[in-house]
Amino acid sequence: MHSDYHKPSDTWEKIDGADAARLLDFVDDVAMKLDSEAQRVAFVSVAEDQQAAHATSGGGGGYGPYFGSVPDFGQETDGVKFSDVRPGSPAAKAGFKPGDVLVQFGAVPIHNLYDFTDALRRSKVGDVVDVKVLREGKPVSAQVKLEQRK
Repeated sequence: MHSDYHKPSDTWEKIDGADAARLLDFVDDVAMKLDSEAQRVAFVSVAEDQQAAHATSGGGGGYGPYFGSVPDFGQETDGVKFSDVRPGSPAAKAGFKPGDVLVQFGAVPIHNLYDFTDALRRSKVGDVVDVKVLREGKPVSAQVKLEQRK
């Protein structure tokens, strides 16, 4: 992963061939192990808790609330570094910029993308959230009004 991941600037020379080969070897090992088992692995369908799903989705179009940042998947810092902030998004309206590192979303400290995703899913469209980022190591805070994804 790197900051150009899934962007037009993500070109072939950024592929880590050795790591890609390791991943494919792992997938091959798992597939061969499953294929050699005497009994097939059983598929188990898990019913979704509709009440919980509605509470975390924020209602509406199924995507939940929209913030408008693009994470830097190659980051190695605590928090969530933005590789981009979508123009006109709630994050952009609050003044956040690429390179900012999200460290607080409401009352939730953000250490990684999973923390941020969970905090965002627990929010609703229209919520106003106090957000803190680090910009060049200095804290910057703003209120963000979450919107419906368009």
